[in-house]
Amino acid sequence: MQLSVSPIALRHFARACFSAVGVVHDDADWAATAMVEADLQGLSTHGTMRLKAYIEGLQSGKINSRPHMTWNRTGPVTAILNGDNGLGCVSAKLAANFAVDLARTAGLGAVAVYRGNHAGALSLYAEWATHYGMIGLCCCNTHPAVPPTGGRKPFFGTNPIAFAAPTNAEYSLSVDLATSVVARGHIIQAARRGEAIPEGWAVDSEGRATIDPKAALDGSLLPMAGAKGYALAMMIEVLAGVLSGARVGDEVGSMFGEGDEPPGNGFFYLAINPEHFVGQAAFVERIQRLMDDVHAVPLAEGSERIYVPGERRFLAKQLRRATGIPISEEVWDDFSALAQALDVHLPECTQAR
Repeated sequence: MQLSVSPIALRHFARACFSAVGVVHDDADWAATAMVEADLQGLSTHGTMRLKAYIEGLQSGKINSRPHMTWNRTGPVTAILNGDNGLGCVSAKLAANFAVDLARTAGLGAVAVYRGNHAGALSLYAEWATHYGMIGLCCCNTHPAVPPTGGRKPFFGTNPIAFAAPTNAEYSLSVDLATSVVARGHIIQAARRGEAIPEGWAVDSEGRATIDPKAALDGSLLPMAGAKGYALAMMIEVLAGVLSGARVGDEVGSMFGEGDEPPGNGFFYLAINPEHFVGQAAFVERIQRLMDDVHAVPLAEGSERIYVPGERRFLAKQLRRATGIPISEEVWDDFSALAQALDVHLPECTQAR
């Protein structure tokens, strides 16, 4: 059975949970907003299914509930942010916003973040720039889960990257992907549900192919596209880890494991102002022409429609705003435990159709 919760009720619940463990109001509000936005877009692996882990991280000290984030302006278009191990969604938003401010007059804005923590769905921050007519690119390094090609021990994280550009449509052209075959959240979901995972997603601790999600969590995820995914993970490690001064490779900790040591990972954010290149109006017109041309490509047998990146998430958001966000029984059990432990009210729910 699956339940359905309205986005507003789910956001209020998540915000109340964050506030109950000492997160200041504005940070609690944004963290709840970011998680629910991921759920709305169908990115449930980065949505409120992570709420319990975030609350546990705040309680254990892996996440600093009241960070003192500090800036170092290093050049005309560059800056570094010390996230002080606070909520990653907060430091990622600050980085995106500051990069956009830099790009208003300079054309480019680049911000690196260290002591950043888990940030959730990166598409939210790449798309931040599009609200101001700019291109956004964001990436981060994460806890080791993927071996280099030829290895069997995790060294790189799933190291996601997101890119977004403004359009004339109701949605941004928006790419959001892990450099592993799938995000680790899909493995976690399968393990909780007792479901097998598809072949080709992961290997066990001995480097053997597995469809057992628990063995996969003890082993490694595979890089997407083989050596190409490994190369992209390395690139992101340089941008988000080496360049920012954050921890690198197998030095990066996990927000979801045992202990109270923060992950120490980093982010990299780049904002590009089209006005300083082909011009804002021309850029958006050319993007729209590109999207129209892609939509007009003849369909392959069995295909009903061609989507551009970000379009499916937009359609999912429209549907879930109207019908509610689906919540699995496992996640609802987490919500119930949080409500009892933190003395907050559970959101009202209905049985999903």
